[in-house]
Amino acid sequence: MTDLPKRVFIVEDEVVVAFEMTDTLEDLGFEVVGPSVHLSDAEKKAETANIDVAFLDVNLGRGKTSAPVAKILRERSIPFAFITAYDAEHISFMEPTDKVVKKPVSSPELLTVLRNVWAGTGT
Repeated sequence: MTDLPKRVFIVEDEVVVAFEMTDTLEDLGFEVVGPSVHLSDAEKKAETANIDVAFLDVNLGRGKTSAPVAKILRERSIPFAFITAYDAEHISFMEPTDKVVKKPVSSPELLTVLRNVWAGTGT
């Protein structure tokens, strides 16, 4: 698995979904950073944690979004994908190159997205 990232950051406000994704990724051999279920925690981890790639839920509840986290990850050149129930055209803070995956995401889909996002880094 040397051609894949090791540390995957998860931002997801639904605790059950966050831990399902964590279990799936850990079963596949990845180290999970987080998961962060609150925006403030996600921002701190995005700024300081050792992260190779990230999955970001768009809506973090109570009117908060993962836009600030995406901004930090872009500044650090950390690739990520949005995992959401929304269609891409409904995400106002998306950049043209951002990847969006519709929920629910199966284990094989998660791995495929991870590979595609990582491959886009040229690493």
